[in-house]
Amino acid sequence: MPRFFADIRRQTEAVIEGKDVRHILGPLRRKIGDELFIRDQEKGYRARITDAGPDRITLEILLSQELHERCSCAVRLGMSLIDLKDMDDLIRCVTELGVSEIHPLVSARSNVRDIGEKRMQRWRQIILEAVKQCERRSIPMIHEPRMLQDFLQHNAPAWTCRLVASLSSDACLGDYRGREAGVLIGPEGGFTDSEARMILSSGFIPVHMGKTVLRSYTAALTAVGVLAM
Repeated sequence: MPRFFADIRRQTEAVIEGKDVRHILGPLRRKIGDELFIRDQEKGYRARITDAGPDRITLEILLSQELHERCSCAVRLGMSLIDLKDMDDLIRCVTELGVSEIHPLVSARSNVRDIGEKRMQRWRQIILEAVKQCERRSIPMIHEPRMLQDFLQHNAPAWTCRLVASLSSDACLGDYRGREAGVLIGPEGGFTDSEARMILSSGFIPVHMGKTVLRSYTAALTAVGVLAM
């Protein structure tokens, strides 16, 4: 059962409005008197429905509940843009796995190069839905897409530990598990030689995730999953 976002009006009352109302009263078949799990930005609650209309549900808060993080450290992902359907799925999965920030990047071999505001809104909604489902406490931030060079100049310096996926590296990603880190994943065709040199000169450490070739999608899931353990 998802933990729905609600407007906590008082210590004992909360309100849900919008499309979640239709989902709760429709497919989930919840009615007045039924209990529901809800949350605000960082805290969870067990509540009971006291009133329900087509666009609004009012709830009595019964109990506050602690929400948890998957890991105690920040895990950041710099992701070269791939097929948009794969990006949708990837954003959902890395949110469940515990990512704290997502930086969509345009590199030389990216097969997607332009992201409109509708897609950004879709990604933000996917993140919220994934947070509701997995009940993690924090909500990951997704940044506006940037060119790789701009990212290296303006965003990457804030990463205290900078990693880049590289099949030829002798260093293992697992050695950085449980540490605050950011990992950079290339597009399906990989980074160009000039991009690789630029990445290394920006302080990134090459790391491998095994001796076989992974798709960008799989590499990103693996990297976030390992770092967030």
